[in-house]
Amino acid sequence: MATGLYMLQDGSVMVAYGPRHIPISGAQYKANGYKPALEKLTIAKSLTAQKPGAHPPGERRVAQT
Repeated sequence: MATGLYMLQDGSVMVAYGPRHIPISGAQYKANGYKPALEKLTIAKSLTAQKPGAHPPGERRVAQT
């Protein structure tokens, strides 16, 4: 099951689906019954605020050789 990581200032929630992290609306997060409760999530200032090295949605990770 997916797990909530943190809430963004716009009210969306960053959710971990295994190794993928995807933002969804707070309403959808509640409707899906994800844990922890929406009220217990910390609020991040930006998409990359909570996780060093995190990439915004749509940004491609390129392996360095």
